[in-house]
Amino acid sequence: QRTLDSPGDVNPEANLPVAQLPESGETLHCLLTFVFPVTPLMPSTPEDTMELLSVAQKYQMGSVLTRIRATIAQQNSLPTGLEPALHNYALAQKYGLLPEALQTARIILNYPMNIEDFDNKLDIMPGASLYELWKYHERVRAILGSDLAEFRMSRARSTSTGFRCTELSFFQIPSWLDDYIESIGNAPHLFDSAELNIAMVRHVKDKANDPDCECASVPSQTIRDLWKALASIVHGSLEKAASALCLVREQDDPEVQIHPATSPLELFDVPDADLIIRSSDFVDFRVHKPVLAMASPFFKDLLSLPQPSDSEIVDGLPVVQLPEGSELLNSLISIIYPVCTATPKSYEKVLYLLAACQKYEFASVQSSIRAKVKLGEFPVPRGVEAFSAYAIASGKGLIPEMENAARQTLDHPMTFEVLGEGLGLFEGWALRDLVNFRRRCVDNLVACLDLFLEALPPGPSSAWVGCPESGSRRRRVLPKWLDQLLIQSQNDLKLQKFTDPLVIHLGIRGEYLKSLQTHLHCEVCLEALLTRCSTFCTELENKLEQARDKVTHSFYLSTTRFISRMYVVIAGLTLI
Repeated sequence: QRTLDSPGDVNPEANLPVAQLPESGETLHCLLTFVFPVTPLMPSTPEDTMELLSVAQKYQMGSVLTRIRATIAQQNSLPTGLEPALHNYALAQKYGLLPEALQTARIILNYPMNIEDFDNKLDIMPGASLYELWKYHERVRAILGSDLAEFRMSRARSTSTGFRCTELSFFQIPSWLDDYIESIGNAPHLFDSAELNIAMVRHVKDKANDPDCECASVPSQTIRDLWKALASIVHGSLEKAASALCLVREQDDPEVQIHPATSPLELFDVPDADLIIRSSDFVDFRVHKPVLAMASPFFKDLLSLPQPSDSEIVDGLPVVQLPEGSELLNSLISIIYPVCTATPKSYEKVLYLLAACQKYEFASVQSSIRAKVKLGEFPVPRGVEAFSAYAIASGKGLIPEMENAARQTLDHPMTFEVLGEGLGLFEGWALRDLVNFRRRCVDNLVACLDLFLEALPPGPSSAWVGCPESGSRRRRVLPKWLDQLLIQSQNDLKLQKFTDPLVIHLGIRGEYLKSLQTHLHCEVCLEALLTRCSTFCTELENKLEQARDKVTHSFYLSTTRFISRMYVVIAGLTLI
């Protein structure tokens, strides 16, 4: 065994200072290759690359950050497809990299920006990041629309002098070209030379018999000059809109933001209390240990723990610190005790109250709250509030409320405009599941209408067989007016025009009677009207409702997703 008696035996690294960093060895290895004069080493995955950039940014290594970005640019590793672009945008948001977020946001501009068109890509990022992406998209549209309007009014005519067309717009340029330029402002993804060529070919085809239209023989240099001018406008607009994209910052749980009381609470007096529950905004509630223990297995176990010697005592009572606000705790305790209930002021607050009951295992209190909602004693979601209700319920694992809110969203289109800031409440997986649920509802309703389009006995539409003005489709036994009505209803559903039971009753019956009014001269249909009108409409309405209600909201609730981080301090003891 060797000893370290002589200086020559001392390990030269033994006396070096050590800096402990949280990053992995692989990330730090790559980082150091950009610090020292060696061959730079890039990570193998986009996520590791974003993490490398974030580490250089974190430690304020400006020159290293520049070198890494230059290497990425040389490798031309930016994605071009929608899904990889969304992944990179989500990673850039996650790691706080604004230049990379902006680069990928511009790539995403090449695709239509509709929630339901994103299909199963919605779980790539949280709703807050998607909301920022949409706001950037809208800002680009606004600036681009304004700049292109100016271009059409002042410069487009001089740029398109090589076009000899018989149909000119107000700005004295070919109408087809004016329409195309205007369309870019509404849908930036149409800024593509292929789209310009398609628009011109379509126009040339329409004017094939017009000898005065010479658009088919436009010089290629004229088209190149036009495209160059358009590209200059678009790129300038993108530069103006760069400041519109923001990074998503870490946000507190909305529960914390929404529940502090805005006005003094009327706390009820509890005699002979032996415990203080303290809210996050430092309001003390005096309660009884046996009451909490009876209502909640969680508190029963908690209160059975020994009290630490350094615990906080107020008026001789131990203190339990909870992360919920005073308004929520006031409602919760007022339901536990036989006093006047402190009714939550909104359905969102009802949801957070239910979540607290679930968290602390107040099962009977949770059931009582749900009963009050059903009876109308507590607020219920109204209109588009169903979307935010779904987001909160899914985030808190409130399955009945999640199911109910998902069905209520069917009354409204699911667009960025409708969701607005409420999009920030969604996790990506919840947004994806809601879109899929809505799509399954549409499929079921369309299939239900298919049954009514089949008129062979004993089908529900068999009473209409025999109309001399049957449709010309393969279902020829149906009257044309009924065939068209049912097919139009299917098309509306495919366009996501969702309806609730009330609208089904008022809508399908009203449209049915309206269509039938134009066909009362037919004796066959008139007889069917007198004998089957009421029962046919009722059956149609009932079948549509059953088809919609048959769809269950299939969701995946990971157990780890809803493990609450409960920091409960009782007399100095912290439970996690």
